[in-house]
Amino acid sequence: MKQVYIIILAITFLVLIASYYVVFNVLQPFNSYINHPFWFGMPSNIVKIIVVFQILGLIGIILFSSIIFNHPKTGILKTNLFIILLIFLISSIIWPFATYYNYSIISICSIHITSICSILLLAGTIQNTHFKWNHVLGALLLCIVTVLCDSVLWNTNYIYNYLPKNKLTTIFTGGRTC
Repeated sequence: MKQVYIIILAITFLVLIASYYVVFNVLQPFNSYINHPFWFGMPSNIVKIIVVFQILGLIGIILFSSIIFNHPKTGILKTNLFIILLIFLISSIIWPFATYYNYSIISICSIHITSICSILLLAGTIQNTHFKWNHVLGALLLCIVTVLCDSVLWNTNYIYNYLPKNKLTTIFTGGRTC
């Protein structure tokens, strides 16, 4: 059964990569990631700092991913690793499409769900009695991005700078008027 979980997670991860490619390169292409419209007016010097942390977060997920092959023996990840990772990946897939199609509440919620899953992954690494340093470091780097950069900084900027300029109905209707 473990192999089935790994295959499902691998496919979901590939869908995640594809979703970001589709949204950022096909649906909303832009010549500069730093100045991409999805930053919603965030100053480029702040975006550059976030990008550095995104790179560290990518390194973090790579470091953490070996936990799939060293399944935790204790703690929340003993029985919930697969479901937490799957929810993390699915909510990460939802975010760019929800943002692109102006489903604001879904965009905001998907980032928070991703953040909560990241926190659970980090907590679960410490709960494991035989935790490995790379799992802890990887989850910590991931949390810096998903919790602080995405859930706090990006969401605050999105809510503060984007939503007031648009009809509040976009939060619930994806830009369609009722």
